Amino acid sequence: MTILKVVVGIAFLSYVSLADRPTRWCVSNNAEEMKCNQLKAELQKAVEANTTLATVLPADFQCIDADDVFSCMELIESDQADLVNLDSGLGYFAGRQHNMMPIMAEKYDTEATTTDKPSLYSVAVMAAGTKINLDTLTQNSVCFSGIGMAAGWVYPIGTLLKNNYIEFTECNALVKAVASAFGHMCLPGSLTSLYNQYGNNPTSVCELCTGQNEEFCSTSDTFAGYDGAFRCVAEGKGQLAFVRHDIFDIIQSLVNNSEISGISVDPASYQLLCPDGKTAAVTDYASCNWGQVTSNVILTSAVREPDIVKSYKDFLFTVQQLFGRGGRLSSSFQIFNSESSYPVDVFKRVFTRKNLMFSDTTQSLIDIVETETYYSWVADDFNDMLTEMNSCPSDVIRWCLISMAEKLKCEDMIMAFKAKELQPEMDCLYGGNTTACLEMIWRGDADLISLDAGDVYIAGRRYGLIPIASEDYGDMSMKFKAVAAIKKTDQQTTLFNMKGRRSCHPGIGRGDGWVIPLNIFIETEQFLPKDCTIFRNIGELFSRSCIPGSLDTEYNPGGRPINLCEGCKSNGYGKCQRNNDELYYGTSGAFRCLVENGGDIAFVRHLTVRDNTDGRNHATWARNRRSDDYELLCKDGRRLNVDRFNECHLGEVPADAIVTSATKTSEQIEIIWNVLNYGQQFFSSDIDGDFHMFDSGFWYSNLIFNDAAVRLMKISPDRQNYKDWLGETFLAQVENLHQYTCVNPDSAGFLRPSFVVSLLVVLVSMLLKHL
Repeated sequence: MTILKVVVGIAFLSYVSLADRPTRWCVSNNAEEMKCNQLKAELQKAVEANTTLATVLPADFQCIDADDVFSCMELIESDQADLVNLDSGLGYFAGRQHNMMPIMAEKYDTEATTTDKPSLYSVAVMAAGTKINLDTLTQNSVCFSGIGMAAGWVYPIGTLLKNNYIEFTECNALVKAVASAFGHMCLPGSLTSLYNQYGNNPTSVCELCTGQNEEFCSTSDTFAGYDGAFRCVAEGKGQLAFVRHDIFDIIQSLVNNSEISGISVDPASYQLLCPDGKTAAVTDYASCNWGQVTSNVILTSAVREPDIVKSYKDFLFTVQQLFGRGGRLSSSFQIFNSESSYPVDVFKRVFTRKNLMFSDTTQSLIDIVETETYYSWVADDFNDMLTEMNSCPSDVIRWCLISMAEKLKCEDMIMAFKAKELQPEMDCLYGGNTTACLEMIWRGDADLISLDAGDVYIAGRRYGLIPIASEDYGDMSMKFKAVAAIKKTDQQTTLFNMKGRRSCHPGIGRGDGWVIPLNIFIETEQFLPKDCTIFRNIGELFSRSCIPGSLDTEYNPGGRPINLCEGCKSNGYGKCQRNNDELYYGTSGAFRCLVENGGDIAFVRHLTVRDNTDGRNHATWARNRRSDDYELLCKDGRRLNVDRFNECHLGEVPADAIVTSATKTSEQIEIIWNVLNYGQQFFSSDIDGDFHMFDSGFWYSNLIFNDAAVRLMKISPDRQNYKDWLGETFLAQVENLHQYTCVNPDSAGFLRPSFVVSLLVVLVSMLLKHL
């Protein structure tokens, strides 16, 4: 009678919510699906026997089958399921990765509820007499309940890392490190996308698993779950299993199943391995454990309406009152017990899995208050263990940026990488210009910068920096073609009559708009440079130009003639700067210079015209621009369509490369490459999301990386020097120009502002001493 009063009392509160939508429980294996279907049948029978229950139980209770618990998380996030019961470790990741929240928790004792969260202990079980030395774990076979599970993964692995029994040799490769530390393993779920985001988990972690077909090494594997991990040891496949302390209560009914008879579940036949390497009886779990873990939680989507969430809680409390410990209908069905067979199964299969839908040792369910989140539920110890597991044998990687626009994109990249927990972390340093950044890397104050081939030459020759990764523009050649673009309506201009024309260049010293075209002008004798005359020669050849950086004393000590910058767009300090402060900087900027009639010819890259026409660039200046309004000038005098760059280009240039200090070890370079490689797997331009590595947004172009890049490619160690990377042909072209610039490629050849200031301070100090 008391139960009926409670049922009637909550009926009116939940009727509307439950009537509006079905209640869908997600299951991840056949045995769990059968138990869920049995619960559904029992609910129907209960309503038929007592129609009052129809107002509190869902009119449509469904069992949603998923491949594994990770698929359940995805289904709930996409509103294709509603509820799932997860280990607290998996519940943490469900909340963090799939926006789920805990609403109820399992309680494993019969004591009155206190303010303490219900919990259990993580223990390591092995057969009695087994000798395991924590210093030689590679000699042992280990069975894990599943990746991400609190008692079976997070706490034991976090502790082993903290105590230096497992060593990290590379970042973002925890499973790989664990696989190297142990011998044979079964780690269910380790090859799923959630825990193998970078695709670097070795398949050897599944060597001991025994699941069939798609269940192999999944959370539905025979050796998955705490009962499965114990069974792995009990059958002699593994020597050690990380499980819950109550595992013997959970699996006590296994020996009654004829299919697995012969294994021992007698606690006296097993012992515990303690974190200090000692052993203890299985009853000594309070003093020999790997951590105290909060109990399993039932989760739903965090975007469910409060009244819907309340209806789920009311439903679960009612089910507990009917089918829980001592429930009114528990004689026919028990939700806290996993049977070997169920009447609804027409195939009469025999199941060996335990902890179906709920842990078999659960005594009751308790409410989790609305203020409790997945993060707070697992408590500080869990987060400390995650910190250990996210360790990285590398310091922060420091990008050096040449403009504030690049720095802002870099900061967005940092946040995007952090959201994916990529290690090591990055920092963004503002250098202001390329030379300052190269000096910062040379001094050890920064680590990386992405450079055009012309800058790679200076970085390598003057500062000893090395290229370690390259952009690819779609053909995996790690090269691009320099082209000369012109308006189709200009039929008079060719590569051989530049005199008096106006030119647009991406920047001084760059391979695309300086090294390649200037060598052609010299070859065709459109000017005959002498020592230190090349800037005057260019100024005389073109009536005006935009060559960003061409008046900087770093490149042009004389700072003349001024018509080298007259065609540039920006005003004030930004005009003709060799960074994004100048609107006509870079390849897209040079093409914009042509589009906006700032010049008659633009020296750009083979994809530049296509990338900024026909609706591919949404910036105002590029709108309504058609690619067939432009042509390419060929070295043989022809003019061809912009897509025929393979037969109409000025020369090939090595792709932009990421450079770093030559003092980096091969291990450090590998760490840098891995974080970039993993990052592009999440944030390349063809993947949905708010951030893209190879996209610079609406206002700018080619920030940090070129927008035309489709991927980064690792440069092989034998080419990680500027000479082998650039190649003999391009090197010869670069060095051919240096004899005419009066700038020594081995030193800047002028007094930098910082040096001048320092010199003035010294002189003033000396003067004051003599006054």
